[in-house]
Amino acid sequence: MERIAQPRRQVIIFALLTAACVASDAMLYVVLPVRWMDAGLSSLWEVGLVLSLNRLARLPLNPVIGWVYSRLSVKTCTIFAALLSLLIPLGYTQAASFAAWAALRVLWGLAWSLLKLGGLFTVMDAAGEHDRGYLIGLYTGTYRLGNLAGMLGGGLMADIAGLRPTLFAGAVVAAIALPMAVFLLRRTPPSYRNAPDTPGGEKKKGLAALLSAELFWVLFTCLFVTLIIEGFFMSTLSALLEYHFGAGVNVGIFLGCATLAGIMQSMRWSWDPLLSPLVGRISDGPIGRTGMFAAGCFCAAVLFALTTLQLPLLPWLLIIVGIELCCTAMTTLSDALATDVASRSQAVVVITAYTLAIDLGAALGPLGGYTVLSLWGMNAAYLAAALLLALFALRWAFRPPVRNAA
Repeated sequence: MERIAQPRRQVIIFALLTAACVASDAMLYVVLPVRWMDAGLSSLWEVGLVLSLNRLARLPLNPVIGWVYSRLSVKTCTIFAALLSLLIPLGYTQAASFAAWAALRVLWGLAWSLLKLGGLFTVMDAAGEHDRGYLIGLYTGTYRLGNLAGMLGGGLMADIAGLRPTLFAGAVVAAIALPMAVFLLRRTPPSYRNAPDTPGGEKKKGLAALLSAELFWVLFTCLFVTLIIEGFFMSTLSALLEYHFGAGVNVGIFLGCATLAGIMQSMRWSWDPLLSPLVGRISDGPIGRTGMFAAGCFCAAVLFALTTLQLPLLPWLLIIVGIELCCTAMTTLSDALATDVASRSQAVVVITAYTLAIDLGAALGPLGGYTVLSLWGMNAAYLAAALLLALFALRWAFRPPVRNAA
């Protein structure tokens, strides 16, 4: 019984310490756009750049961090990430210029890359062929509690106490992660992740791992899916609401589009802890991950196309809820598919390439989305996203590129 429970315990510990680390980052997305002058910034474009720098920094950092993980244990890297996650929000409380904020956000990009790769490696070390999807969902859903707490708690505390006390509270929450990393995580040598786990054969190594067709399709698909759902959709939701309903909506009280978009996005973090493990558990069964991923792409494609219709508020918001449910499912399935491929190859190479692909997609999503939107208009941009998702749905439904996925 202990042998069965221990892997799940390690995944939960890692997810909880990650949640503590990401809470202070989530606070910034709510607090900085309205308190940027108190932070020492001089314009809203500086706010946008500050909030994007961590993601841009991860693009060159991911290969370096992958190399580090090939030589150091997850525990060692996580202790360093937890220490950074404590020092960075303490730095936020003192930052009073764009340069200071930029440096701290680049450091957060480093810390998050260490946490993201460490979380996927922790799941891989713990999971077997028949519970990998469930453990991925458990990890993803649990650490997103930090996003939910940061967004809701950060906004409330900023209104009550102001910017600096709110940022200090983020440091207090992040401090929980360091003792968890030191005392609760097991130490797994990096050689364990690269050991062959398939009888009668060796894992693909180095360049051979990167050149495999199944990895190419996972990277290619997940890059564009992340670009659409995490980059384009999340960044344009406020603009989409304004396009359909003007300055805001009246639901007994008047809600501006930015406020309504924030409420809609927060809903996703609230159901992720329950829905992500459920999606992962179902994907471990007879339906399989490739079939579920194709269904998720198809449902998202239909819903993206439906956003172009002129509908009353309630059915239109239900469409947005449906898209966010698809986002939760497809994010969980993407991670699970990547770890499926990594389990048959060199884990560090595959996971590093995967995190690089999804970070690139998330970084390009707002830029590409707003470029298409400015050239073709809102409806054309969402129809283009729907078409791309439909094409991926057809590929994964009729010629699934990942073999033997659960």
